[in-house]
Amino acid sequence: MTQKARRLGLHGRVVNDLGRRIVSGEIADGLPLPSQDDCCERVGASRSVLREALRVLAEKGMVEARPKAGTFVRPRAAWNFLDPNILEWCLETSRAEEVLGHLYELRHMVEPVTAAMAAERAKLEDFIEMGKAYDDMVASDHDHSIIEPDLRFHRAIIAASGNDVFVALGRVIESALKIAFEIGSSNPQGQDESLAMHKAILDAIVGRDGSAARNAMEELINYSQEMVMSIHVDGKITTTGQPGAAVATPSRST
Repeated sequence: MTQKARRLGLHGRVVNDLGRRIVSGEIADGLPLPSQDDCCERVGASRSVLREALRVLAEKGMVEARPKAGTFVRPRAAWNFLDPNILEWCLETSRAEEVLGHLYELRHMVEPVTAAMAAERAKLEDFIEMGKAYDDMVASDHDHSIIEPDLRFHRAIIAASGNDVFVALGRVIESALKIAFEIGSSNPQGQDESLAMHKAILDAIVGRDGSAARNAMEELINYSQEMVMSIHVDGKITTTGQPGAAVATPSRST
């Protein structure tokens, strides 16, 4: 049994097994899942464990139970593509680059705007939170430990926008941010440049320069996108074995 399998437990293994098979198209949209007996036998699970796993997948929008007919795969349009597990499973397929492109389109829509708004509206406590997050990024070991303060930095900027709708949206897209940061953190060579860009964003916000903050955020997102999209393993983004995490080996230095 792998380390990941032991960490997930039986329930998690059932969720991952069915989720990956659905996302990969092995169990196509609109088709029923294999029988309960087949599902249970495949991973050595009881029916009660399978039922709980199906409940989790239903909450993700991936399956639905039909009375007297069984459990069916829902159309892709119904899936919650900001769910960390679904993102992880998608990044293991041949559509990895497409999914990453969608995540960056979302970042381009939200973050430059909130950076500009933060430059106009941030309060002293917002500056302190952004500065502390940046300092923690600098103090990290240039490995996965940088992810948590990086998330706090971007979260603080969105909060500093003062717009409750953007704050709520920021919570929704956080899983997308985390996926991107986890992939990018696998290339430590690129983090020095990234830190300089974070500093430019921070300085622009503290300096109340909304235009500079917007442009600096755009530059950071473009840089991150170029670096992340250059990371391939046989045309796929491969996971580390951490639930919800995805990293890969860089195909070139960025």
